[in-house]
Amino acid sequence: MGFSCKAEGISKSHSGRNSLTRRGRMILLVLAGGFLWQMAFSPHLSAFTIIEKKVFKEGPYLFKLEVQVYGTGSSKKIPLRVNSVKVKIKNERASSQTLEVKTVRAYLEPQVFQDLETKGYRVSPGQWVTKYYRLRKGKRPLLGEQGFIHIAFNGFAITFSPKERKFQGPFK
Repeated sequence: MGFSCKAEGISKSHSGRNSLTRRGRMILLVLAGGFLWQMAFSPHLSAFTIIEKKVFKEGPYLFKLEVQVYGTGSSKKIPLRVNSVKVKIKNERASSQTLEVKTVRAYLEPQVFQDLETKGYRVSPGQWVTKYYRLRKGKRPLLGEQGFIHIAFNGFAITFSPKERKFQGPFK
């Protein structure tokens, strides 16, 4: 009699475990599916990086310019939500003068801009200078269809269009 009670108790607890593990698996599956669904349809979780570099010759200057634009969302959709911008400049040894950067601006539209750098800085011949502009949430520019990054030097300027991934200039 005692033996049969134990057998019944074992079978009951064993079937209880199966139902718990089955429920646990279902809950885990639903949670994982919900998490993947949220990731797939949340535009703030996707990010883009646009990196372009080019060598420029303007007057006595020969320099390499690299612009990196980081943002959230898709780089194919307008407007581009920019989180940060990195500008790397190498004034080559062939340059006879120090290169002066006056301003770095993000033009949201052709006539509307937001300053990223206004103090300016110098790049001596043979020197690399990297400036990284991490933008606060309230100051992150939304670049429109014609938006671009504008780098003003002493006497000329160069623009970079992240949408087209092209440099334009130097302009006087």
